Amino acid sequence: MKFDARELVHGQIIESDVCVIGAGPAGTTLSREFLGSDFRVNLLESGGEKYDHQVHQLSEGTLSGELYEPLESTYLRRIGGTANNWILQMTDDQYGYRYTPMEEIDFEPREGLPYSGWPIRKADIDPYYARVQRICDIGPYKYSAEYWLNGGCKLIPLPADKAYNSVFLFGPTRKFTKDFPGQIAASSNVHIYSHATVVELICGEDGTTVEKALVRTFDGKEIFFTAKQFIISANALQTPRLLLNSRRHHPNGIGNQFDNVGRYYMDHNLVPSGNFIPHDPKLINELGFYDMQGVAGSSVLGKVVLSPHAMRTEGLRNFAVMLFPMPWSQADLDAMNSVAALKFHFTFNYKHLPKNLGTHLFNIYRGKHRLFRAVYEWMRYGVPVLIGLGRGGWSRLTNNEKKYGRLELLALIEQSPHPDNRVTLTDELDALGCPRIKVHYTWSEDDLKSISRAQEIMGEAFCASGLGSYEPPALPIDSIRKLTGTHHMMGTARMSDDPRYGVVDRDCRVHGMQNLYIAGSATFSTGSYANPTLTNLALSVRVADKVKEVLRPRFNNDDEAIKDSAITAAI
Repeated sequence: MKFDARELVHGQIIESDVCVIGAGPAGTTLSREFLGSDFRVNLLESGGEKYDHQVHQLSEGTLSGELYEPLESTYLRRIGGTANNWILQMTDDQYGYRYTPMEEIDFEPREGLPYSGWPIRKADIDPYYARVQRICDIGPYKYSAEYWLNGGCKLIPLPADKAYNSVFLFGPTRKFTKDFPGQIAASSNVHIYSHATVVELICGEDGTTVEKALVRTFDGKEIFFTAKQFIISANALQTPRLLLNSRRHHPNGIGNQFDNVGRYYMDHNLVPSGNFIPHDPKLINELGFYDMQGVAGSSVLGKVVLSPHAMRTEGLRNFAVMLFPMPWSQADLDAMNSVAALKFHFTFNYKHLPKNLGTHLFNIYRGKHRLFRAVYEWMRYGVPVLIGLGRGGWSRLTNNEKKYGRLELLALIEQSPHPDNRVTLTDELDALGCPRIKVHYTWSEDDLKSISRAQEIMGEAFCASGLGSYEPPALPIDSIRKLTGTHHMMGTARMSDDPRYGVVDRDCRVHGMQNLYIAGSATFSTGSYANPTLTNLALSVRVADKVKEVLRPRFNNDDEAIKDSAITAAI
């Protein structure tokens, strides 16, 4: 069932077995695991079903170091969370999102990467990866390039000690924005509360058990949600904010006895990493594997990943590239980039005109002939005007050698976990009286060196294929400092068996707490290059299983106590 917290009574106490905080992809997927069970679950969401500017302003905060994008533009407060902004166009014309698991090496301690190593291994969550693939309609849990190779396409042959081919899979966004919330709203045992912003967790006298989640509304009401088990499924900014602000029994915040809450903040960046120039321009017609394609009912995109051998021997961070065709003409390229930039600007409802509008309009005029051709191909063949992260389709055309002269390598890169990159509370309060956050991030010189070396190895791998040459990136490596991230926030409540180096244990339970779990990318010990959602969801489903295990004996004991009481009463 669904409820609006604004309609509740001030001081009201609402009970359940499980209280889940945050109704984004992690929270809705996790809560869905309890549908039809004996457990009563309350799912609390700060926003509503639609965008609410007043609610969204609660996300405002400050930045320091080498961060440039306002915090409120990096995620959404509403049912479905930031999935409402996932607009990748799948091959069946649904909006979707990119999925890939972390690699085995991502979970291992790595020489040259301080603070690396998870307390679990990939084998521990492989069953959950497979389960999420089914739940979210992503397709089979298969990520080898050979499994998805379509007829008529070829793989670029790569030396195994340098790089290997793999894939991204895509699943529909509606799972988190419509399907799962709808199933929860129709449920009798799982209830979703909108406009229920949790500002504090209140512990019992011993400080090891959360007793209540305090919800505030804009009209000044306070509502208390009690539960046997609590799960925070917020993002990696709001999770530490809630922990740090829960100070009634923990002066430094819950789980913060070793000052780890909010530290080790990580993201991913998209880094232009040079170009692959085929010796034979017609080769591009055979490289459709690296375009988004429909294969056996799934949307698939090929990628090239740095080999574990290269990472181990040279102490490198993880690194993968996607390949995008670039026009022969610089004028054509500038025109396409300007159209893409303007589309992005206006898609997200910016009310002001971009400062460089004149430059964009000039670029579009200069490349108008290529744009007219692209519009014709869209109308005639259904191929999108813009080729890029949001949509593929170029491989459906013939004679691509006349349009494209090279393939850009666009990398997803791993940032190292560093304790000085962190989320802290400020003295400024939001409209609900909760301290706003400050996020600090600076690039590690070792990370920049790792990216530069990974680009070189990728270039060597593509050249070794014998199919073309490699053109290094035009910009110096230091220019990466100015790039914005991909909003893949991770690491601020990291997993470690040792509470001196983490916030949660291998079961995602907060150290020192009996009934508080965290489900989400905040728990990542390292970030890999991989989009975090598949791992995020796998860990969330795993948390649901752990909580069920904890509740089941207690639930059975309660049943026995009820039976005993009934027998006694009858006697």
